[in-house]
Amino acid sequence: MIASIKTRLPILMAITAIGLLPTLGQAAEPAPAPSDAGIDQLDCRTLLRLGGDERAYTLLYFHGFVSGKNNQTRLEVQEMAMATDQVVEHCIDHPKENLLPVFEKYRKAK
Repeated sequence: MIASIKTRLPILMAITAIGLLPTLGQAAEPAPAPSDAGIDQLDCRTLLRLGGDERAYTLLYFHGFVSGKNNQTRLEVQEMAMATDQVVEHCIDHPKENLLPVFEKYRKAK
C-alpha cells in the first residue's frame, strides 16, 4: 500500500491542483452538497466503503485539511503515506469513529 501511495500521491496532487486552476479566477457558485454531512461527520465506515479514486481523493482532501489546520506548508510523502496506512488500519478496527479526529491523531503537527 505504501508503495502505491508513494507513486500515485504526487500525481493525484498535481491533477487536483491543475483541476483547480481554471476556477481560481472565476466567481464560482457553491456546489450543492450531496448530503447534510460535513467534514466532521464523515465516519471511518464511509471511507472504507469508498473505492478507487473516491477514496484517494477523500484521503488527499483530509490530508490537505489537516495540514492547513496545523499550519503545515510542507509534508514529506513518506510521512503522509505512513499516516494514511495508520488511518486506514484504525478505521478497519473502529469503523464507527469520525474520520477527522482519526486524521488529526495520526497527523499531529511536529
